[in-house]
Formats: sequence, C-alpha cells, structure tokens
Amino acid sequence: MDRQKKLISQTKTEQVEQSLTQQQSSETSQKEFATAEEMLRHDAAHTPVPPAIAERLEQSLAQLRPPARSWWRRILGH
Repeated sequence: MDRQKKLISQTKTEQVEQSLTQQQSSETSQKEFATAEEMLRHDAAHTPVPPAIAERLEQSLAQLRPPARSWWRRILGH
C-alpha cells in the first residue's frame, strides 16, 4: 500500500511540474509592450529583412548625397 501511495504521489508531483513548465513556457512567449513604438522596435529587431529589399535599400542609400556641412562648421573651418 505504501508503495502505491508513493507512486501516486510521485505521479501527481510530475503532473504538477509539467503543468508549471508548460505555464512558464507560455508566459515567456508572451510579451507586453508599453507603447506601439516599443512593439515595432522589437518586431524590427527580430524580423529578418528579405535580401531583395535589403539590396534595393542599399542602392537607394548609395544614390543619396552626403548631408551639407552645418553653417558653424563652414564658418569655423571644421
């Protein structure tokens, strides 16, 4: 009888541990954001850019002129 009680107790303990593990894994997959901007930054950091779009972006950036020097740099000669 003691053996059976131990087995039942052990089984219940394992079931509780499994449910806790499942609950923790579902909690870690959910994330709350304070602002929409924070959510967008998180999404951008974790979403890879398709190669075709990355190439087009690089080409567009290469065509841009460098920004003009600021007026105070021109006056001071920096």
